[in-house]
Amino acid sequence: MTWQEFKEPFMRYHCPQSAIDKIQEDFLRLRQKNESINEISNTFMDKMKFCGDFVKTERMKINRFYRVLKAEFREFITPSKCETLDELINLARDREIEIKRQEERGEKRSSEKGASSSPSKKGKYQEQGRKDKSKGGITPCKICGKLHTGECLLGKKGCYKCGKEEHSSYQCPNNPKTCFNCFERG
Repeated sequence: MTWQEFKEPFMRYHCPQSAIDKIQEDFLRLRQKNESINEISNTFMDKMKFCGDFVKTERMKINRFYRVLKAEFREFITPSKCETLDELINLARDREIEIKRQEERGEKRSSEKGASSSPSKKGKYQEQGRKDKSKGGITPCKICGKLHTGECLLGKKGCYKCGKEEHSSYQCPNNPKTCFNCFERG
């Protein structure tokens, strides 16, 4: 009896298709959370045994494992430079060791530093609005920081709309308000 002749009936009896389907589904959804590289690679290898259709070539294995890794590993690894899955796993292990060393020294990665000192949500939205408008051609004023064209009137007395000093901008005769009740101007 050959190995294949033994393996097929053995697998049919001890590994029902429903169990294999579940393993394949788990394999496709597999993502690294708090596991170490060794733990996630062992899980990946165990499930991969039942997922031959998804990882027929070494390149497919490399790409699939790369997508399983956390972003902190992916950002320092280029899967196209790896020729085997083992190379990719070893690069991920090296990166894991480096991250642990940085943590032991009390260092934070640059992205973590930026996140810890980030401005409030209100500030983020205001900055986003400014960025979007500045793309339309108007850049923020260097004096007041607001979006406008022409001379900045910050600190000057009088009307911002017409430039005259005898009235303020909300009383400007050049831009009369419309009444919300009768819809008349003035």
